[in-house]
This record gives sequence, C-alpha cells and structure tokens, in this order.
Amino acid sequence: MSTERRDYFRVDTSLVMGWRLGTATPEADDPLTEINHQISAGIHDCAPEHPTLAHLVTLLNNKLDAIRDELSPSDHKRRKRRVNISGSGISFTTTREASKNSEVEISLILPTTNTPATVLAHVISCKRIPKEREEDQEQFRLRTHYQSEQDALTEQIVHFVSKKQQEVLAERRHLTHPDLL
Repeated sequence: MSTERRDYFRVDTSLVMGWRLGTATPEADDPLTEINHQISAGIHDCAPEHPTLAHLVTLLNNKLDAIRDELSPSDHKRRKRRVNISGSGISFTTTREASKNSEVEISLILPTTNTPATVLAHVISCKRIPKEREEDQEQFRLRTHYQSEQDALTEQIVHFVSKKQQEVLAERRHLTHPDLL
C-alpha cells in the first residue's frame, strides 16, 4: 500500500497570475515592486481603524495593476485563472508548453496581500489536455514546485490557502446544515 503524504494542504481557486519560462532575479526588473510593498504595508496599517478606506485603496491598487498588466507586451501578462495551489507548488492550465525540470517564474496576486509577488519554480510535469474540438487551441496542465529559499512568499501562500480552506469548509457546513449558522 502506497501512502502519499503532502507537506501542505492544496486548494482549488481563482487567482490573478502569469508565468514565463526561465528565471530572472525575482522582482528585480520591476521598479514598481517597492511601491507595491509600501502600499500594501500602508493598507495593512490603516485597515483596523479605517477598513472602508483600506478596501477602496486596495481596489484602486488592483485596478492599476490590472491596467498595467493589460498594457504589458510580455507573455508574463497576469490574468485570472483557475489554479490548484499549496505552500509547495501551483498547477494551472496554459496554452504554452514547458519542459519537465525547466525553471519558470510565476507572478501572482494573493487576495490576502493584494501585492504582486514573484515565485520561482521547477516544472514537475506539463501534460497536453485532449482537445474537445479540432478547432480548439492546444492546452497543457502545468504542475510546478516552488524553489527553496522563498520562505516569506511560501508563508504568504500558506496563509492564503489556509484562509481559502476555512471559507470552503464554512460554505460546506452551511450547505449541509444551513440551520447551524
């Protein structure tokens, strides 16, 4: 009997993310990274006393990031995707193929921080998804494992996955026992 043990819980969700083959120094080529970190810290600081203001600034910052992504000419463009994510890796569907063990740079926005983050990963597998119709574009299921030495980002991802999992469990409880809430 084979028992598979995972280090982290996984959750299916939608995230704004993009990816590209190869790696650069994380966030080194993005001059707005420091500004985004400062905005995120400011939002975090003012949220307890001014939750409405923090929410509005978060929405405005997300809108600016979305406009920037839309205007970006690169293949690293972030968009909302269905993903399966954990503290050790992420998988998603894409129209681009990647070789096993190749390095990828994944840019994502976690709703818990609302700050773009870049994580470096290795491709575990990239499997072609069978087309339903001949005219459909080819798609692949890309599975990755984060590289080590990214503890702060891994911690943010684990926090997000844990929060998302709590939401899913609360929703299931409500659906099965609506009178308990």
